[in-house]
Amino acid sequence: MSNASEPRPALGLFLPDATNDYQGLVQADVTRVAGRAGLEVVAHSADNSVMTQIQQLFSWLHGPAAGRTKGLVVMPVLQTALDRVIREGARAGVPWAFLQRRPDKLDALRAEFPDVPLFIVMPDQREIGAIQARQYRSLLPRGGTLLYVQGQAASSPAQARLAGVQEGLEGSGLRIATVLDGNWRSEDAEKAATDWLVLMLRAGGVKIDLVGCQSDMMAMGVKKALAAVAQTLQRPQVADIPVAGCDGHPQVGRKFVDEGRLAATIVVPSTGAPAMEQLLKAVATRQMPPAELILHCTSYPEEAVLAARRG
Repeated sequence: MSNASEPRPALGLFLPDATNDYQGLVQADVTRVAGRAGLEVVAHSADNSVMTQIQQLFSWLHGPAAGRTKGLVVMPVLQTALDRVIREGARAGVPWAFLQRRPDKLDALRAEFPDVPLFIVMPDQREIGAIQARQYRSLLPRGGTLLYVQGQAASSPAQARLAGVQEGLEGSGLRIATVLDGNWRSEDAEKAATDWLVLMLRAGGVKIDLVGCQSDMMAMGVKKALAAVAQTLQRPQVADIPVAGCDGHPQVGRKFVDEGRLAATIVVPSTGAPAMEQLLKAVATRQMPPAELILHCTSYPEEAVLAARRG
């Protein structure tokens, strides 16, 4: 008979930023699926610091929870610099499920540890950029100039989304005036947009018709920037520049679109539940999951709805 006071099997969840709405959705999904399997989820937030996340992972592997660990679910702050800690966990037989960002040496690690589940679940990041490009074409059918705000510029999702947008806008009447680094945060996007807009609009060298953002949180930061710049420069029309986001959380991005605060967003499915299901299946069956599970994303409003609004 098992001792009721024995600690439950544990799952470590490591996220870049606990204040991010999308990551909150991921955490809720991981907790829900893990709970059904009798696992306790212990969540960590790295405050977008690579070194903090690495330290958190090493502390877990060498701490009191190591002996009851059934797996780790990690959304890397960056795709680099994790191979040493991943290797250490894999040597101990710990399964790893990665979210959003593919570790640079994942294939080599899978080859080195063929009996340990090591895999990633992520949205099709380049597809997100392609959808954004089609949204922008629909929102500005006569062409125009975009300000584009990406997440952390060094991260693979930000790079892939930007590449998808650039490719999707080729041959259109739309051009990107500049790409700003919003660091996936509302406050950082607000500051970057404010600084650039004040400088450029004062100089009179650019007219922005639309701002595209790689997350809804950054989009709302840009909305604040537009309102502040409109007041600073006494140009009320600046506050009316449309802004499009991404992530599509039902209570955030989609709600903002429905309220008219954002022109469009993209619904990015939570990677939390699929990652947990893959991990639990791999542990139960001892069959190694594929290296990647790619989730597809959709426009909100639907692309047909946006296209019908062309005027």
